[in-house]
Amino acid sequence: MARKRERFERSDVPKDTKYRPLIGLAVLAIIGAVGFFFVRTLWGHVQIESRMGDPMMVDALDDQTGPTTLEGNFEYTENDIEKIFFLQVDDVDAERPKVVAAQLLLLDPTGGTAHLVDVPVNTLVNSEGSSYAFNEFFSSFGPEASVRLLATAYNIYADHVIMGTINPWDRIMGLDGVSSFEVVGKDEEFVRSMRTDLDAGDIVKHAALLNTLGVGALEVETTPLVGGAPAEGEEAPATVSIDLVPFGIQTGILVPNE
Repeated sequence: MARKRERFERSDVPKDTKYRPLIGLAVLAIIGAVGFFFVRTLWGHVQIESRMGDPMMVDALDDQTGPTTLEGNFEYTENDIEKIFFLQVDDVDAERPKVVAAQLLLLDPTGGTAHLVDVPVNTLVNSEGSSYAFNEFFSSFGPEASVRLLATAYNIYADHVIMGTINPWDRIMGLDGVSSFEVVGKDEEFVRSMRTDLDAGDIVKHAALLNTLGVGALEVETTPLVGGAPAEGEEAPATVSIDLVPFGIQTGILVPNE
């Protein structure tokens, strides 16, 4: 008499139940949601990082004409002085942001000095044969043309430009010691607030330099101006020029002869 064979169920093979298709769909939905979240997070990170090394800011710097040679009882310094414009705007993402303030930071690593100069954005300044109030010019023509105008007015070649809503110097110094990959994670608010030609690696290098030169303790200096005053009863600001020789001596670009 033939014996009836016993059946054994394998523990490594899932049972085929009516819920199996639903479980599969649920797993796919979870995988899709996780994938979407990952891609969205990665894209958001890329969007934030794109504010550094911004092509628009790079183009603005490339449009400069460069300084002209001044003559007088002085010499040009042999030190390589780095010049960074900061343009404080009301909304960095606006199509035509408005400038509310501006500064020029000059760094001399060889001489161990730094100067932070206020840029008079409301004053009519003579530049390239015409008079402009910088804030109005910026609103009309944007940062590309405006960096050239500022650099020409100060008779310099700007190395970098930062356009943003937050004063950058203390925030950059706060990134001293972090890697370039950690900049966004360390201070996302700051990165979101600006657009600059500086990439993350540049910002980290400048963090150390600004701390070394004591930029956090600098007093803001006034731009020396020369020119006429408005007519009596006239509300418009004076039309002036930047006094380039005193400015150069003040910031170390020029060294007076003994």
